[in-house]
Amino acid sequence: MSVGEKYVSKNKQPLVNEIPYSILYKHSYGEVSPFFVGLSKKKLLGTVCRNREKHRNGKDLLFLPPRADCPECLAEVTEWVDLTDADIRIYTFTTAYFAGETFLNKVPFTLINIDVQGYDNSYSKLTSILVVDEPGEINISRDEIKIGMKIKPKFRDVPLEKIDASALYFVPAEKP
Repeated sequence: MSVGEKYVSKNKQPLVNEIPYSILYKHSYGEVSPFFVGLSKKKLLGTVCRNREKHRNGKDLLFLPPRADCPECLAEVTEWVDLTDADIRIYTFTTAYFAGETFLNKVPFTLINIDVQGYDNSYSKLTSILVVDEPGEINISRDEIKIGMKIKPKFRDVPLEKIDASALYFVPAEKP
């Protein structure tokens, strides 16, 4: 008699045990925590490195999403700026027809990269969702979305202990 014959049932069904399992996962946002605290307070915050003499283009660099360190001059980035009321434009966009679990019920939706006017955006590549049919806001069709279109940030009500980047989205700031 083989080992398999000795330990597997006659109808060749494998033994299956169900064992309850749970895990407590703690995630730290570290030095960019102010960004997420800002989202919970309906504020869009970024970081700026002002060591322009050490930057390739000689300009201040905006980081959105924020960074704790500048990739050009390697300095610690400690200056936070409130971009909630900034002049924000669409840099590029695409329509998503499939998504992960968080956004699956929202497909199709428009993903955008933003450009904050008045800053060097070389390192600002925030990707977010553009909502074109938000109640109480300017509504447009997907065909009216254009690169350079002015947009403004909006914030979902999410408790601080559950905050993540999905709390942020954008809506048109004016009719095209």
